[in-house]
Amino acid sequence: MCGRFITTGTWEEYRRYMNILPPEVSGRNGPQPNYNVAPTSNLEIIVREDDGIAIEQVTWGLMPHWAKDSKIRPMINARGETVAEKPFFRTAFEYGRCLVPANGYFEWHTQDKVKQPYLIHLPGDAPAFEPFAFAGIMSRNKNLDTVSFAIVTLAAHPSVAHLHSRMPVVLNQETLSAWMDPDTSKADALELLQENRGADFVYHPVSKAVGNVRTKGPETIVEMDAA
Repeated sequence: MCGRFITTGTWEEYRRYMNILPPEVSGRNGPQPNYNVAPTSNLEIIVREDDGIAIEQVTWGLMPHWAKDSKIRPMINARGETVAEKPFFRTAFEYGRCLVPANGYFEWHTQDKVKQPYLIHLPGDAPAFEPFAFAGIMSRNKNLDTVSFAIVTLAAHPSVAHLHSRMPVVLNQETLSAWMDPDTSKADALELLQENRGADFVYHPVSKAVGNVRTKGPETIVEMDAA
């Protein structure tokens, strides 16, 4: 799964990975560095609009378009194995595929009854590890006046499976355009999810302070001795 992640890059840096972004994005301010993005956060992600690719501020925790009240619990993750079928997600998967810029994500591993957080990221120097994009799905709910998203997950790659059995899908650069293309069929989009960069990830233990959502500074990514 993915319950916390970091966004420490600039739009210029993210565009080097997501070349589907228009050139003018490189001059855009932000996104604001956040070393502990938590559910319900509002952040800028990459979406498709009628006139092409755009950046929009969206809430993490998908609320389906058909929900009529907030009693329904938003979902931060969507299982890739069932995302095209589950009523909660299927419309968002077909019409609202998006990209969530990030530089790493946190996972907690329990050993001897002690939970140790790890930062999982692509190679690079802290804090601007190699940027990437999670495969996301978004939903516009007119009843509740919300725009929200979830991150798609699959079974973890063996490189990180001992930390957690699930991991977010980090799409290869070559698949980003097809993922965002509204003409890409659901079957083909499901195939794209298999282009997950799990084999490229490295990780290190970090402070348990990351468990506090109010802790958003660079201290959350400093390598610590494992508990």
